[in-house]
Amino acid sequence: MTFRSRALLNLLHDVPCMVEYPHDCNDHLGSHPMHSNWQSWGRGAGHKAPDWAVAAGCGNAHKMIDPELNPRLDREQRQTEWQKAFVKTWEYL
Repeated sequence: MTFRSRALLNLLHDVPCMVEYPHDCNDHLGSHPMHSNWQSWGRGAGHKAPDWAVAAGCGNAHKMIDPELNPRLDREQRQTEWQKAFVKTWEYL
């Protein structure tokens, strides 16, 4: 069974954007829970990663890291930026 927590996801809306990669940050609009896009974190075909595998990021950061929305960053860059944001998010919490 995959861990789901609406309370955790709602909490992340109040966390500042944790993405360090240069982007047009708009965290004044609130952060988004950015789920991992990698199988090693529990993602599968048609299956979102568990809710503990999230990082807080503004809407623009979320678009930047999501592979379907931004093909400019390669897979390794996206994963590195997401992992750094993941660690910062959980340190903040």
